[in-house]
Amino acid sequence: MRNSLRSHGGLVSHLSILIIATFSTHLLRQVFAIPRTCNLFQGSWVSDNSSKSNNIPLVYDSSQCPFINPLFDCAKHGRPDRGYLRYRWQPSACNLPKFDGKVFLEKLRGKTIVIVGDSISFNQQESLTCLLHAAVGPNSKITTGTMGPYNSNYVTFQEYGVTIAEFYTRFLAQITTEKIGRVLKLHLINDYGNVWKDADVLIFNTGFWWDVNGNQKGYAFLNPS
Repeated sequence: MRNSLRSHGGLVSHLSILIIATFSTHLLRQVFAIPRTCNLFQGSWVSDNSSKSNNIPLVYDSSQCPFINPLFDCAKHGRPDRGYLRYRWQPSACNLPKFDGKVFLEKLRGKTIVIVGDSISFNQQESLTCLLHAAVGPNSKITTGTMGPYNSNYVTFQEYGVTIAEFYTRFLAQITTEKIGRVLKLHLINDYGNVWKDADVLIFNTGFWWDVNGNQKGYAFLNPS
């Protein structure tokens, strides 16, 4: 799933796996009227050849999305194949409705969504904003910038008053610098929590897989309480 999420350029034609992986099931069902009998998490990636041209992305064209970091734009850097743009997520026992960015924005009108985590979360924010940008069109009024003490990146779709923000952190808990070194305090989220508290929807990436050992560990001691 992680490798798939990093493949920008219109990965999914129906509900994007980034939404399946991060939004609560309750929110998904509310926004897209998905029946409770549909298990969103049991399924597989399938190739979708519904378009006449295999070179046409299913959802959005990365070259037309202003939010993708150039470092993550596969097509821009010359990736020759386009097959990875033609996959969608298919639950085993039901069908998902086609993703409609305008419905998404209307249902969440006036809300702020904050995606919290590492580079995977950064990719997810970019993918979601590109999905929405493709839905509203290039002439829609959109603002971007940073907010808060940690300079969180945000995109606001002004017509709907919807803000999608990304708060980059490798840890959900708080790290403090003390005489003995950097201490990860699992019982504290005070600093980061003050940034998140005004969000209407919080999406946490809890994968934590790449910096648990060695020089990338990020802390010297662990304080569980």
